[in-house]
Amino acid sequence: MTDLHVSYGAVRAVHGVSFAATAGQVALVLGANGAGKTTSLRAVAGFHKPVSGTVRFAGRDITGVAAHKVVRRGMVLVPEGRKIFAPLTVEENLRIGGYAAPRGSLAPGIAQVYETFPILGERRHSQAGLLSGGEQQMLAFGRALMSQPKLMLMDEPSMGLAPAMVERVLSGARAMADTGIGVLMVEQNAEAGLRVADTVTVVTRGETVWTGTASEARADKAVVHAMLGEAALGGV
Repeated sequence: MTDLHVSYGAVRAVHGVSFAATAGQVALVLGANGAGKTTSLRAVAGFHKPVSGTVRFAGRDITGVAAHKVVRRGMVLVPEGRKIFAPLTVEENLRIGGYAAPRGSLAPGIAQVYETFPILGERRHSQAGLLSGGEQQMLAFGRALMSQPKLMLMDEPSMGLAPAMVERVLSGARAMADTGIGVLMVEQNAEAGLRVADTVTVVTRGETVWTGTASEARADKAVVHAMLGEAALGGV
């Protein structure tokens, strides 16, 4: 994504954001509330049409392509707040996630999700709304995996979770990247995000202000602290 500009009517929410994601890596996007992170992610996923800028995926320009077509090309968004289907069972949620997957891949896909997140296998017949927050986030990951994505966009996966569950959920994101999937993750919890990330982009007031590796971000604390604030980085 290069030099993206996105507006809501007369309000320009994003004006010059650029970042990239690579297969097998976690690309972390950091920034405070209102920085333009979620808007940028939703524009990449096809939910907002950019005013200008370019979104490229797998070598093709997909700027402004509708969200359902983006999914069929191999990119899927795990939204903020998980957005699972609470009245349905775990397995029913996974089956819905597999609607765009190749024919014959549904059962193997579900089996793979249960292997990646064993707790979901144990809860397969439970109503999704009865799961804990962390389990619901794992279900959101699993539902996204059912489309056999090449790139997963994750919007604030640790939001609202207890500290112990934050580690489990973000470790799950790292595990998915280790299978070869690209992960582009927006997070406010910089301390936890940096532990699983490979690259980092910092967004402030709708603009990209810093990019580098996660190790550089950890080593260059003064720069990242100045952009995010002491509280955001905690003990990094």
